[in-house]
Amino acid sequence: MNRYIFLIILLFITGAGYSQITVQAARIDEAPEIDGIPDEDIWELAIPVNEDFIQHRPDCGEPMSEHTEIRLLYDDKALYVALIMHDSHPEEFTRSVTPRDYDSSSEWIGVWLDTFNDDNNAYFFFTNIENVQQDGRLCEVGGWDSNWDAVWESATASSDSGWTAEYAIPFAVLRYSGDTEQVWGVNFKRTMTRTNESAFLFRMGDNGWIYIRDFGELHGLNNLPDSRRIELRPYGAGKIKYLPDSEDEWDPWGNAGLDCRIGISTNVSLDLTINPDFGQIEADPDEVNLSHWESFLREKRPFFLEGADLFDLPFNLFYSRRIGAVAPNGEIIPILGGAKLTGASGGFRFGLLEAYTGRISEDGGILEPAANYSVGRVLREFGDGSFIGASMTSTDIPQQENQDYSYGRSGALDAQIRIADLHTFYGAFGGTWNSYAGEWSDNLAYKGSYSFKNERLNCSTGFSYREDNFNANMIGYTTSTGDVNSWANIGLFHPFSGNPILQEAWASIYGQYNQIPGGEITSRGIYLNSGVSFRNRCRINGNIGYNGSWFDRYEGPDGATYDPGMSWGFNGSTDSRKVFHFYLWGNGSAYRNGTRRYFGTWLNLKPAPHVSIAAGIDWSTTSDALRYNCANDAWDTRDTDWKSLELSCSYMFNTDLSLSLVSQISRFESDYGLSEASESNDHWMNILLSWQFKPGSMFYFMAGENADPDEITGEYGEPDFTVFSKLTWFLPI
Repeated sequence: MNRYIFLIILLFITGAGYSQITVQAARIDEAPEIDGIPDEDIWELAIPVNEDFIQHRPDCGEPMSEHTEIRLLYDDKALYVALIMHDSHPEEFTRSVTPRDYDSSSEWIGVWLDTFNDDNNAYFFFTNIENVQQDGRLCEVGGWDSNWDAVWESATASSDSGWTAEYAIPFAVLRYSGDTEQVWGVNFKRTMTRTNESAFLFRMGDNGWIYIRDFGELHGLNNLPDSRRIELRPYGAGKIKYLPDSEDEWDPWGNAGLDCRIGISTNVSLDLTINPDFGQIEADPDEVNLSHWESFLREKRPFFLEGADLFDLPFNLFYSRRIGAVAPNGEIIPILGGAKLTGASGGFRFGLLEAYTGRISEDGGILEPAANYSVGRVLREFGDGSFIGASMTSTDIPQQENQDYSYGRSGALDAQIRIADLHTFYGAFGGTWNSYAGEWSDNLAYKGSYSFKNERLNCSTGFSYREDNFNANMIGYTTSTGDVNSWANIGLFHPFSGNPILQEAWASIYGQYNQIPGGEITSRGIYLNSGVSFRNRCRINGNIGYNGSWFDRYEGPDGATYDPGMSWGFNGSTDSRKVFHFYLWGNGSAYRNGTRRYFGTWLNLKPAPHVSIAAGIDWSTTSDALRYNCANDAWDTRDTDWKSLELSCSYMFNTDLSLSLVSQISRFESDYGLSEASESNDHWMNILLSWQFKPGSMFYFMAGENADPDEITGEYGEPDFTVFSKLTWFLPI
């Protein structure tokens, strides 16, 4: 009798009423059929998980209003997941057929897998009710990586009692330890649009963040395969371009190459590529850029996208768009070959990347020389976001014709310590060494920060300093140097659980102060921001700020000092579950002793699950801005006017076959007081057919036109027409 009393007391002390959820995978010899309906007898071998999911939104901590069942099986090839989503109103399902990895408003279900159970890194695999796949990785150090893609199988089905999903996730696409008996971190998430609920099997925090450390555990995985699978992706591509302003109006082009992934072990893989095709299928949208620095372009190329979080180096030492960039004559610099080694072991994560580019010649001379690029990063992770990291880059341009050998080097050490899940300290130290920079001095960079974050309060402060000769632009992205940048922020967050109208509210105050040591102030200001989201998924946000007087070292021959002024801004969005929804924004500020205004909107229409139509409108103006007129070698005032219209529409025949049209029309006008006004007009349009004819294998067919502005008048030039096709075949060995 005393023994039972003791057990009751022990349960009370350790958390009476707390449900210890058991997630167990059962080994099988024969794989189930992945058809979206888990009605085969083999699923009865699995231990079902019938616990209620816990809401993440809108009422954090409350049980989800509908029940979900989970079953897991595995064999020597894959992990199999069956998910049964009960729903009392299936007629109200929100259905959406979109391209892969597109986060649309729909019914979603998915699994998270922390395969090393280290609370630092997790894979996620999701499908919506129409079997649109999402996958990627979440890293406590690097954040979200939605560019990670795996070849896995899924299927869904719906009925008058809800909907179901089945997954087959090959072990070959995952990395894990070589232990005989393994325990993985695991969680499941379900989204219901009818009730605006998102919920996890293992509860996440009130502040909206997803913490891997709060996952549960997946047991029963024993003697997993030591996968050393080889994946080949040969491709062939062809293009013909019509150039009306050229002597040879038709410019044909063809190419072929091979991408290869070798699973060296369960936790290390090698990617090799021979003559890869990194041609842009998507065009980079035109944008207004009035700064002294080039536009920072988003990476779209698969070889660089996967594992991008690992190659996110301190001080922007690596900017992947430098490799295979566009030459001054408009040609894409060819990447002749590349290799990437990535892996994890014993708390370490590492990545090594090597790429070699060919030269671009014009009129008998070298326009862009051949070059070799190297990048490396090693992290020692200690759990919950604490780590020590080392990074390096090297760019080597060998001697070619009349050009001497040149190089660029960079390196950095950084570390982060997280204490009690609340306090985070970060520091970094780095440097660059370039053959063209002369003496190796004033070429270092420093950064430090501290942040505190709990369910309601978020505070941070920090500084960064890059000395005058710090320059990583041979392979990285460096802007202003020589001044100390400091900032501080305090933010408050408040959820309204159970409120019939409000979902959450937030407010923050941010200040920044940048100064050349012992010299001019290069930027300073203080800004207030607040907003609220509603239970119906509408959202509004507003801000107001004050910018102090500041000095721009890069304007004119000796720099310029500008007056202080106010700034303001707003944005808002409507319910994305609706047939029509939009996002609207605007801001304005004092700008170089004049004014600046920027307004825009993004309109979305989804008249059917398979059809999507969108339009983006941007309008930005500056008035009476004090700028240096280089053409007249004098100070002047400048007015600018930028207008852009983007249109897109797509039709998804199914999750594997789509047809889309994307276009943009833009106009930029610039008017200096001392010189004649200029105008630049651009437009481009692409029609793209994408077909995944088998898992991992793609066929693309694109037809498009592009009209650059006339060099003299600025009006639309004669358009170039391009027809492009590409076939990639996935061959697992």
